[in-house]
Amino acid sequence: MPMLEALVCEVHSAALLTATIASAINAFKRPGSVRSEAGLKPYVPGEPAIVSVLRNGMLETDLNEDTVRLVIQLFDQLAPARIALDRYFADANHIGDDRASALHLLALSTTWRRACQDALLAVRQLHPDLRLLPAQYTSNSNLLNNLLQDVIMGGTPCIDKDGQIAIPDLPQRRQSARRTVCQPCTLTYNNITSQAFVRDVSPGGFGLERVPQLVPSTIVEIEMPSGRRFTGSVAWCSGSSAGVRFNRPLLPNDPLLSG
Repeated sequence: MPMLEALVCEVHSAALLTATIASAINAFKRPGSVRSEAGLKPYVPGEPAIVSVLRNGMLETDLNEDTVRLVIQLFDQLAPARIALDRYFADANHIGDDRASALHLLALSTTWRRACQDALLAVRQLHPDLRLLPAQYTSNSNLLNNLLQDVIMGGTPCIDKDGQIAIPDLPQRRQSARRTVCQPCTLTYNNITSQAFVRDVSPGGFGLERVPQLVPSTIVEIEMPSGRRFTGSVAWCSGSSAGVRFNRPLLPNDPLLSG
């Protein structure tokens, strides 16, 4: 279930970051708490590529309609929450964090707690599907459930005693962070060319979908829509899914990893 795992990773990550921003907003009245744009903006969740694909009905999953609706609803609700935060940042740059936080606190609290409520619904809706994934994802879900409920009630579980952001560790951590890509590609191997789909990327390789039956250790070339080409070898293949290990790992600042 590679696509399910990728979607769950993105939803859990967005839920954790949403709880983090909401925790910081709940702590705005606490002296010395983090309120600056530099301190908060790195934790603002965006919309990952896999959700954009899900919106367009192009993601092949066995998720029911309610699950798809609630996942999309989460990322829909994050849009006004980000706008409210950007308005606060704009005023804070002119009148200072203290005055701006007092002026915008109600709007920020309302939009970000609402986003937490939608995150909680999405996390709970995905929970039954986690039986298909490693047990750590269920532990993630349980932790996020408690975290989000705490924040919705006005708690600050992601803020330490000094008022700084302290994100709890989720039980599930990948050894090599993967970033969702969700782009078509051209796959060439043994003088055969076929169309495939890049699910995700890590510094060490691609996760592919819609591939023909590939033999491990086969040398492959993958061309992206941008024209970039990557050479590697098949690490594993199961049905229409495969993993490709790059001949040369990507640099940490490679655009595929950072944006």
